[in-house]
Amino acid sequence: MSEELPYFKFFPSQWIGGEINYLSKEDKGAFIDAVCHYWNKDCSMTYNKLARRIGQKSLDTLLDEELIQKKGNQINIKFLDKQYKERKEQYVKRVKAAKSSKKTKSKTNDPYLSTNSINNFMKAQHNDS
Repeated sequence: MSEELPYFKFFPSQWIGGEINYLSKEDKGAFIDAVCHYWNKDCSMTYNKLARRIGQKSLDTLLDEELIQKKGNQINIKFLDKQYKERKEQYVKRVKAAKSSKKTKSKTNDPYLSTNSINNFMKAQHNDS
């Protein structure tokens, strides 16, 4: 899904004014890496996989600061989960609308879209010459 939803919203004011601001530069870097890995894996990642990617110490710090949550072995990042759900719903609606629009256009009687009309026009042009 990361191809269909290649980016997430990032708010600089939350970054410089939020709780993340009180962490070390290393842990801040680990957080941005964590959210990128998490988003790229369709907001589905285990503790073990994320710990290997950003380091267990940094991940535990982010969990302690409640910037990331853990349920069982699954990781959750609330702001990304919300965005992912909203963006995926929008994406599905757009795909359905495009498919519906394509079906409607193929059923139309518009002479410019009808193959028979084009063939008749071409025959008429050929007969006129």
